[in-house]
Amino acid sequence: IVFLAASVAVTPLSQLLGVTPILGYLFVGAVLGPHALNVFSSGVAGVELGDFGILFLLFSEGLEVTATKLNKLLTYLPLGIAQLSLTTGVLTFCILAGGAQFLGGVLPLDQGLINVNNPSEALVLALAGMLSTSAFVFPVLKERKWEEEDVGRA
Repeated sequence: IVFLAASVAVTPLSQLLGVTPILGYLFVGAVLGPHALNVFSSGVAGVELGDFGILFLLFSEGLEVTATKLNKLLTYLPLGIAQLSLTTGVLTFCILAGGAQFLGGVLPLDQGLINVNNPSEALVLALAGMLSTSAFVFPVLKERKWEEEDVGRA
């Protein structure tokens, strides 16, 4: 019930403020989460709800993919691979160079995320951070109607 009420309130409020609802959902999730109001009695429920959110995001994006759109995207494949590789490399370096410790001083992070010295762990965290940006970018492209322009397709 709390999630439903939050989602009903966030969408119109986000539109009123002129921001994407994804940012509103993240803000409400942070407020309801364990580091603020601690509304969740079970951490497992929060993880499962997050998994459903990811599934719904992927499903909604998958509904809009056509064979024609995929063929057009093939021209941007080398550029996409370069972006993924460079972003992952930079994030991995930042994590290994102490970026997690710096964020741990500013934000309440899990101790397991702060003490990352293994390059494999840093790579996994960097990949997760790099891929999570699509949750922000896709709704903004849709909201500004840039999906069909060259900049939105690339």
